[in-house]
Amino acid sequence: MSLLIDNEPRDYDWGAPGGIARLRGVPSRRFHSAGAFVASEVSAATGSAADSSVAMPAEAEPEAELWLGTHPTWPSVVVDGPHEGETLSEALQELDRPADIGYLFKLLSVERPLSVQVHPDADQANEGFVLENAMNVPLKAAVRNYRDPNAKPEMVYALSESFDLLAGFRDAEDVIADVELILRSCQSRTEEIIWLELLHALVEDDPIEAAVRWMLQDDAVFGRALANQMHIRFIGGFGVCANERDDVLRRLDQHYPGDRGVSFGLLLRHETLQRGQSIYLRPRTPHCYLHGTGLELMGPSDNVLRAGLTSKHVDDHEFLKVLDFEPSAPKHLYEYHKNDVVEVQAEGAGLRLTFAHVGDGQRARVPFHDGDIAYVMHHHGDGRLLIDDADGSRLTVGEGQAAVLVDARELRLVAPAQGHATVVVAGRDG
Repeated sequence: MSLLIDNEPRDYDWGAPGGIARLRGVPSRRFHSAGAFVASEVSAATGSAADSSVAMPAEAEPEAELWLGTHPTWPSVVVDGPHEGETLSEALQELDRPADIGYLFKLLSVERPLSVQVHPDADQANEGFVLENAMNVPLKAAVRNYRDPNAKPEMVYALSESFDLLAGFRDAEDVIADVELILRSCQSRTEEIIWLELLHALVEDDPIEAAVRWMLQDDAVFGRALANQMHIRFIGGFGVCANERDDVLRRLDQHYPGDRGVSFGLLLRHETLQRGQSIYLRPRTPHCYLHGTGLELMGPSDNVLRAGLTSKHVDDHEFLKVLDFEPSAPKHLYEYHKNDVVEVQAEGAGLRLTFAHVGDGQRARVPFHDGDIAYVMHHHGDGRLLIDDADGSRLTVGEGQAAVLVDARELRLVAPAQGHATVVVAGRDG
C-alpha cells in the first residue's frame, strides 16, 4: 500500500520566512521539535492528514527545506492509514520493504545564500563515516562531518522565476582577469598586497587549488582579509571587479560581511536557472545556492563539508580533502517530452524527476517506478493524484501533499474543472 507522508521543515536561517508553507499551500506537520513519533501523539498534536486546522507558520519562522525520505537524521512520517505516526522507515519495514528508499527528495526555499559547501563521493563518505564512528563522534553532533556512509550527487530543478547558485570553479584565467582589474583600482598599499598575494597563487602550476589553500590557511586569515577588503569597497559605494561579478560578491557581502566564504565568490561559477530548468552537481563539486525556490533530488546523504557563509561547523582539512579543484561547469540537464509528461534525468547518478500536467477537468496517467515519491504541486485549486494499489486500495494525494509508492498499480492526475494540476514523481533508476 502506498503511504501518505509529511515532515517538519528544517528551520535553517537561510530559509524564507514561511517559505515551505507558501510553496506547498499547506502547513507542514511538526514532528521532530515535538519529539512525536508515536501514532497517538502525532494524531493528538496534528490531527489527521486532511486536518486543515493546523496553523500556518508565523512569518518570522524561516522554512528552508522539506525532506521527503528515510534519512535517519530527519525522516518523513506517515500521516494517514494504519501506519500513521510511524517514520517512513518503520512503515516500510512493516511492509517487508527496505528501510532506506535510496534517495532524498527536498523542497527548497532559499532566501539568502547557503554555505559554501561540498559533498563527498562514495569512497570518501564511507571512509569518513567509519572513522568518525571509531572516534565515537555522536551522529547528531554539531562537529560531525559524515552522518552516513553515502555519496551525495544532487540535481536541482527551479520552481521560481529564477534560481541563482554558484557551482564549480571558474577557469583561472577568468579569475586572474578580475584580480588584475581590482589591482588597478587599489586605494592603499595594504589593499594592494592582499590582492597581489592572491594573484601570485593564481599563477602557480595548479592555480585554483593554490588559491583555495592560500585563502584557507591559518584559519582562513587571507580569505577573511579578502572579504574585508571587498566589504570596505562596498560600504564606500564602490564596486570590486567593475563587472557582473560584483552582483554576486555584493549579495554575499550583504548577508555575510567579512566572512571567509565571500572570497569564494571570486572563484566559483555563477549559474542562473530559469523556471523549469535543472542542473546536476556531481559529488566533490563546490557550490552555494543564492536565491530561489526549487526541488532537489539527491543521494540519501546529509554529508556536508563547509568553508564559509555559515554559523555551522567548518572543517578546512576535510573540505580540502573532499574538494575537486578542476575547473568545470555543472551539467545542465535536458528534458525528455512524451505527450503530457516531461522527464529530467541525471543519468550518471540514476536520479530522475518526472512531471505530468493537466488542466480544466482533464485526467492523465502518470508513469512511475515502485518506490518513487509523488508530490502534487500547489496551484491554488483542487488538483489531486489518485493512486490505485495492487491490493485494491486507493490513496488520494492533494495539492502540497506527497506519497511513497508501494505496490502501486496506476497513477492518475486529475485537474479541477477550471484550473491546473501538476505532479512530480521523484526517484532513481536501477
